[in-house]
Amino acid sequence: MGSRNIKNIKGKDYLYYIISEDGKKKAIYCGLLSNPESEKKALKLELGQLKQQKKNLSEKVIEIENKLKK
Repeated sequence: MGSRNIKNIKGKDYLYYIISEDGKKKAIYCGLLSNPESEKKALKLELGQLKQQKKNLSEKVIEIENKLKK
């Protein structure tokens, strides 16, 4: 799952959403922390990741249930 990170650059706070891809961290720029749209962008990124995790977990549950039925 990702996380939010705030970076201060030249006195301004910027919001980044951090994800892990192939074992490497990737920072996705969301915008100025003071801009409400930046938070929305970070939330949309988090929601997308959570939905993907939910899908992966559902597939794994079905796979295990099928193995147990055999």
